[in-house]
Amino acid sequence: MIHFFRSGRDTLRDTYSYLTGEVRGLQAAAYILAFSSLFSSVLALLRDRILAHLFGAGIHLDLYYAAFRIPDLVFIAVGALVSAYMLIPEFARRSEAEQRTYLDTVIIGFSALVALVAGFAAFAAPHILEQLFPALAASSLEELSLLTRILLLQAVLLGFSNIAAAVTQFKHRYALYAASPIVYNLGIIAGAVGLYPYFGLQGLVWGVVSGALLHVAIQIPSIVTDGFLRRLPRFQEPTAFLGTIQRSLPRALALSMNQIAFFGLLSLAGTLSIGSISVFMFAYNLQGVPLSVIGASFATAAFPTLAYAYSRGETDVFLQQVSLAARQILFWSMPMIALLVVLRAHIVRVILGTGAFDWTATRLTAAALALFALSLAAQGLSLLLIRAFYASGRTFTPFLISALGAGLTLILGSTFLGMVGNPSAGNFLESLLRVEGLTGASVLVLALAYATSSIISVLVLVLYFDTRFGGFIAATRRAWWESLVAAMAAAAGAYATLHAIGDITLSSTLASVLLSGGSAGIMGCLAAALVYYSLGSREFSENGAMIRKRLWRDAEPVASAESSA
Repeated sequence: MIHFFRSGRDTLRDTYSYLTGEVRGLQAAAYILAFSSLFSSVLALLRDRILAHLFGAGIHLDLYYAAFRIPDLVFIAVGALVSAYMLIPEFARRSEAEQRTYLDTVIIGFSALVALVAGFAAFAAPHILEQLFPALAASSLEELSLLTRILLLQAVLLGFSNIAAAVTQFKHRYALYAASPIVYNLGIIAGAVGLYPYFGLQGLVWGVVSGALLHVAIQIPSIVTDGFLRRLPRFQEPTAFLGTIQRSLPRALALSMNQIAFFGLLSLAGTLSIGSISVFMFAYNLQGVPLSVIGASFATAAFPTLAYAYSRGETDVFLQQVSLAARQILFWSMPMIALLVVLRAHIVRVILGTGAFDWTATRLTAAALALFALSLAAQGLSLLLIRAFYASGRTFTPFLISALGAGLTLILGSTFLGMVGNPSAGNFLESLLRVEGLTGASVLVLALAYATSSIISVLVLVLYFDTRFGGFIAATRRAWWESLVAAMAAAAGAYATLHAIGDITLSSTLASVLLSGGSAGIMGCLAAALVYYSLGSREFSENGAMIRKRLWRDAEPVASAESSA
């Protein structure tokens, strides 16, 4: 890219040739990221299944998930200051020797900063946890504090992995970068299977730390091969490091707002019955799978193109790419929402319904999953639009929206919990989600608060983005209503199939649950596809053409080889 700019070849033909090459490279990177995201998500589901089998929704997992809160906040607040979004442009404008000097400076600066913040967090952990999780702290403060302090090592290691990832992506080693979350989950699984039986919860969190170590270690050999880290790092460019921190601060603050909101919801969950934190986290992790595969993949793949188009002053291309990605997110996410809502119990039963994870936990987690799923498209669009604002250099807007969204989430969470005391409001939600009379159902309003806040926040983002750039709503209007109709068809098709087969119960076998849920899911997908086809969906045609093209292209070399033989 640097050679392209320096060469001065600005003719129309060269520009289109360059962009074509960039798009092809972007597609290849997107396929790698999507596949690895799917594989990593499968491992994450396996991880959660093992945890559900060992602990169920109880005190041990409540402690485990609560122990992550302070380390995650430290990682978000400090690690985001040295993210790939900020480091890659710095590498791009430096020579190879300058890149090594800059990386050394970042490593030393980050080490000092994270040691200071993590040290303070380790010291203050008991006091913070006592305030935020009083029920857990009353009986297990010492253990909760120890788990938190161990997990602070994870935050430090993942911060260094952020720095390594910037180099890995800059060198276009997307497969290596994509492998990091895979080995991270493998480390957690190893901790649950191999260390927990001998060391209890401490063994489980040491497995997390080992996963974080693998997360960074897998990238180190290639970085050394590229000429980095062959000597002890030195702090040689303090001005450059401070400039990076200054530019990164709005993004770090925006991410911190999201983490604070999540922190607050789990703190509220900690005031409810034992197992509420576990139910909340299990449901959140489940809805995170389609979000990662759909929303995050499109948003991540679109970012380089958006940044390039805007830097060239091509705002029409910028808006076109944002609209294209948004339409694809809606195309996939809306029917997925319908299927998650209808098949919630089947999904939870198949993935988590084992061992200590009982029928009550299954029903509560399924209900929470349905509520989280309502905001799936909103979360995906939010990831895209926030990256679009970053690409346009407007880093303050995501921070402001995130801060307002965090405040709204906490207000809604507290308000909804207060409404649970009203029999009519509480009974209506329980009846709607078919969890009447279950102990612990109050946690569902926290999932509802999160979903509601996500939807309101993305509406604000969409309106502001349309006001600032113009044409976004008009470009995506048809995709909105087409995907909504397809979602309704998917829900109807899946529900009708389930009604014909029959509901699952506690005595239902895994095979019967998988068969009924799979059949309903297939019918729901076919119904959505039929609606998209009948409405002449542009996205349906584009995806179909892409699949046909790739299949034809993959088949063509085989035919050529045979003919040449």
